[in-house]
Amino acid sequence: MKKPLEMPFKMSLTMMGLGLWNVYFVAKFILATLGYLTLQPLYNALLMVVLLWPRSLSARLEKLKHILCGVAAIALIYSESWLPGISSLIANAQNVAGFSINYLIQLALDFVNVQMIAWGVLLVLLYQLLKHYVRVSVLTVTYFLFFVIQPYLVSVEPETVATADRVASAVNVAKRSTEAPVVPKNAGIADDETIQSWYRAFLEYEKERKAMLPNGLSEKDTPFDILILNICSLSNDDLEASELDNHKVLDQFDIRFDHFNTATSYSGPATLRLLNGACGQTSHEDLYGARRPDCELMNRLDQLGFRQHLFMDHSGEYDNYLSTLRKEAGLSAPHENKRPYPVRYIAFNDEPIFDSLSVLRHWQRTTAQSKEPRSVSLVNLIALHDGNRLPRQSRWQAFKPRARILLNDLQTFMRELDRTGRKVMLIVVPEHGAAVRGDKIQAPRLRDIPSLRITEVPVLVKFFGLKDLPKTQHHVTGASSYLALSSLIGKTVETNFFSQKAGAVSIEELTRDLPETNVVSENGQSIVLRYKGKDYIRMNNDAWRPYAH
Repeated sequence: MKKPLEMPFKMSLTMMGLGLWNVYFVAKFILATLGYLTLQPLYNALLMVVLLWPRSLSARLEKLKHILCGVAAIALIYSESWLPGISSLIANAQNVAGFSINYLIQLALDFVNVQMIAWGVLLVLLYQLLKHYVRVSVLTVTYFLFFVIQPYLVSVEPETVATADRVASAVNVAKRSTEAPVVPKNAGIADDETIQSWYRAFLEYEKERKAMLPNGLSEKDTPFDILILNICSLSNDDLEASELDNHKVLDQFDIRFDHFNTATSYSGPATLRLLNGACGQTSHEDLYGARRPDCELMNRLDQLGFRQHLFMDHSGEYDNYLSTLRKEAGLSAPHENKRPYPVRYIAFNDEPIFDSLSVLRHWQRTTAQSKEPRSVSLVNLIALHDGNRLPRQSRWQAFKPRARILLNDLQTFMRELDRTGRKVMLIVVPEHGAAVRGDKIQAPRLRDIPSLRITEVPVLVKFFGLKDLPKTQHHVTGASSYLALSSLIGKTVETNFFSQKAGAVSIEELTRDLPETNVVSENGQSIVLRYKGKDYIRMNNDAWRPYAH
């Protein structure tokens, strides 16, 4: 009998599947499809090939390979997610160091997503169940190949360039509604290059914009006080999510800006933009380094005879908040928290936060006793900041009860102020939102990315001491920001609005032709803007991508 044919050599390479790594890739496919991360085909393909490479290593080296692949897989999924980048974490390391240990622990526990963990466990169990009947690795690799080549199979016709009317409507960066906006070429194509050109054009155009503030006052001008209430962590979306958007106090204002963009989601930059609001919007970097005296709203009003005041429910020391306002925006008003206030909360850094109504009443007494006929005051309140807790309690208090208390305090203060008969222009302009509910890109309570849910805030204006004003609230419906608010203040002064019981001009006239500003919001490492009705995001100087809500 002939011997069976023998192979001249033995196959020493053993083909292997992905094994439990299937769960990793399938989970990423699901998250990418739902918009929770952006899959990077090249690096995922490289990781997959390494894992599928025929087994030719010893057991120890094979184990080492999987350990290294595990490290690479974690780094890869982190880079594909919308979590803050390493540069952002480094930039905010000093601020995080100021958090109390208790707050850090609670913050970590609160970010544990039980549903995501449950889905992950379910995927592992399904894999263990199916691996005996189905070649799961074949399905995973096949789907990945389809995912990679799918964009090349779909014929996408490029967008046509928008007409002049559509471009003007989309860009809308004119100083006044009657002026033609400056736009880059090919403004209808939403690709990375065009959006970046549009963003640069927006910044260049904003450099030329100024609020119309009068150069001086006459003896006939009626004196009044301006009170700017700068509230931390209160957006339109926060009010809606907390079911407080129908609170009675919101309807007691004369003017409401429906689409006011703070242009940032952090406190320091927000107040800097407010104090520099007499000029157009700048980039985040240009907020720091060189002062712009023509843009400094409170200093410009001071030159008109409005004495400056500053009140806060906190010390202003965290993140060098107060010193930064003085250095970068020329805020010269002394911090007038000279008397002890009742402590309402304990902050995330264990600093006491004072009672908001007590601070507002202190402003009322101080300015009423002042011999100055006019004043402009900045009151900064952080009672709604994330992580605040009641004294002698370790658990932070939820946003909704704190927001309700603040709105009730505001209502009480307004009622008391109205009884005095003083002529006061009260302006409520929140710094940013609290991110009560997140989205696919950013978890609740995180504000590293300045999404519109965080930066669109309720800006409210009330004129006290004018008994014949109409009771109907007037809404400013256009996209607006600090330039519109500064212009409104300027028109109030210029028209001598408080000289008549019904206002020297109508509310409609006072708010007519307020400058509109495109929706562009920035932090140190991320930018979000609205282009042609859609939101786009750019992180760490990477390419512009659609924002997945």
